[in-house]
Amino acid sequence: MGCVSITRTKGNIKRALSDALSLIGGLETYIRKSDKVMLKPNLNGTEGVTNIELVEALIQMLLDSNIRDILIAESAFGPAQFTDMFFKKNGYTDLADKYHIPLINLNHSEIVEAAVPEPLIIDKIKIAREAFEADRIINLPVMKVHYATAVTLALKNLKGLLVGDEKRRFHETGLDRAIVDLNSVIRPALHIVDCITCMEGMGPRGGDLFNLNLIIAGADPGEVDYTGIGIMDFTLDEVKHLKYYVESNKIDLNGVEVLGEKISGVKRPFRRAALSTIVPEDCRIHDRDACSSCMNALLLSLQIMEKDVPKNVDIYLGTKVPFEENVKGLKIGFGNCCPDDQTFDKYIKGCPPYPFALGKALKPS
Repeated sequence: MGCVSITRTKGNIKRALSDALSLIGGLETYIRKSDKVMLKPNLNGTEGVTNIELVEALIQMLLDSNIRDILIAESAFGPAQFTDMFFKKNGYTDLADKYHIPLINLNHSEIVEAAVPEPLIIDKIKIAREAFEADRIINLPVMKVHYATAVTLALKNLKGLLVGDEKRRFHETGLDRAIVDLNSVIRPALHIVDCITCMEGMGPRGGDLFNLNLIIAGADPGEVDYTGIGIMDFTLDEVKHLKYYVESNKIDLNGVEVLGEKISGVKRPFRRAALSTIVPEDCRIHDRDACSSCMNALLLSLQIMEKDVPKNVDIYLGTKVPFEENVKGLKIGFGNCCPDDQTFDKYIKGCPPYPFALGKALKPS
């Protein structure tokens, strides 16, 4: 039987983290002094990112346990310079300098093609070499809703270890099952979910933030995520990748012991991701397999537009867009992987497109 802890921060994140880990056996249960430890936060933007105080508290606890070989690693969507920008804007560049810890932009990493044991949908996955060079990985996701996977917690956060076009390929082949395959290859020693500031209504970017002031910790991502969706008031059927993971790993969810706070005492129903919160009424989005990079760029583009979107605009993205000849609106292809054999009125190139490009394309000529 596995165990997962839930603790309240009560204004003291380090104490709450220490309590969360103590409840599941203590840091020493999962990390040895000789280990090279990778910390994998979620830094895909400048909001809804892993709380830097939580990461600093974990670094201090590792150092207090004489664990010295520590690094922080992440790859955000889009060009490699996006990750560097998010490192700096979120304070992680200064944090790494303060503790003399390597800060690794995995978009620059060497690729290791790893075979997936008993794959659901992908036989081999391209993963950053650093993920295999680390003795232990501590996964540090943020509790958020997600437009493509319902939620993003421990299982989904490992996508930041992918290199090259793998993020896009996950969407093209089947994102939920591909996430399970990734978690079959990479198995972090510990998952610590940042539920201090959470996101609902839209995600992984562009949603509404609110403080829940909780930390979840556990060794198995399925058990951790099941605890997380219980707090968020999602069902297992709503979160396909979690359901596939539970079934593939034969997890007895009734046997998961929740320590610390009870789910019933901290439950807070999250508003589901809805494109309608960002996409204007007269704008229609068509996609079946668009990657997070292009979808995030599109949502950001719509958020920063100076004027309203013209009436009857149809935006297509992804490689398998359901193009319809009878669409009467302005037809826009968005992103390099959008098929170029279709008759678009405008084609916005980029991987992902520059956020202001959509606004320029929609301006009257």
